[in-house]
Amino acid sequence: MAVDTYTIEVVPFSQYNWTFEHPGWLNLNPAAVALITVFLTLGYYLSLELFLLTLHTFRNRKTVYFYALLVSTAGLVLQSTGYILKAFENPCPAVFVTILCKVGWVSNVTGFSVVLWSRLHLITRNRTLLKVMLGMIVVNAVVLHTPIVVFEFGLLSSVGEREKWLLPMEVMERIQQTVFTLQETVLSGLYIVFTFRFLRSGYEGVGAAAEKENKVVRRVVGLLIGVQVLAVGLDAGLTAFDFLNMFTLKCTLHPFVYAVKLRLEFVVLNQLVEIVKGGLLVRGRG
Repeated sequence: MAVDTYTIEVVPFSQYNWTFEHPGWLNLNPAAVALITVFLTLGYYLSLELFLLTLHTFRNRKTVYFYALLVSTAGLVLQSTGYILKAFENPCPAVFVTILCKVGWVSNVTGFSVVLWSRLHLITRNRTLLKVMLGMIVVNAVVLHTPIVVFEFGLLSSVGEREKWLLPMEVMERIQQTVFTLQETVLSGLYIVFTFRFLRSGYEGVGAAAEKENKVVRRVVGLLIGVQVLAVGLDAGLTAFDFLNMFTLKCTLHPFVYAVKLRLEFVVLNQLVEIVKGGLLVRGRG
């Protein structure tokens, strides 16, 4: 049986091939290798920090929120490791590396959406809405993850055979990136709206007290909006790289971007904990 062999070339950074079309190991370029190394290392560092923060922060570990954070963080580690093995020459079987990458990607992306969904329980009891949002996550996970995984294994075919998998993979890759970005934006937007309503209904002050409470509401909602704008900006960057056919660069940044978004979860969580501890909520609601 014939075995495909690939030559590793040293190329200028301006000519570096970041696309799907380049088979085998990545070309060598000091700047590109440094870029990949830096962002994957940052992803590993933030993942370790997230593991420790999650285990230290949550006393009640029998919640979907807690396990979703752990699963999504573990996905970052698996995805980063799989991508390193996929990008640079090593003896690991391609099938094993692909499984590692895809398990990490599914755990990371859908795990993060479950994190966003589970935190909605903190500020709303609208069970119908919660079920609809969970249904959206499940349907998108099946519809978007499945073809990507199938196409990824198709790309392991011989050079002649893999060509037929490139176009559907490129199209589906852009679709999934766009839809998952919209899904996360919807979930985060709902959280901002319900948090605003929750805080407003939880205050009963008048005069100076009311003004102080209004400032707290504005500060919390402003923080949530700022976090969401940052998250959308990061997702927009990943989506832009997809549409510019710079898939390798997108894969390099993906674990880091999701690690940052998970880290921002603790900013939001700590803000709500601070409010509750400060006794700012009405007794009947807090």
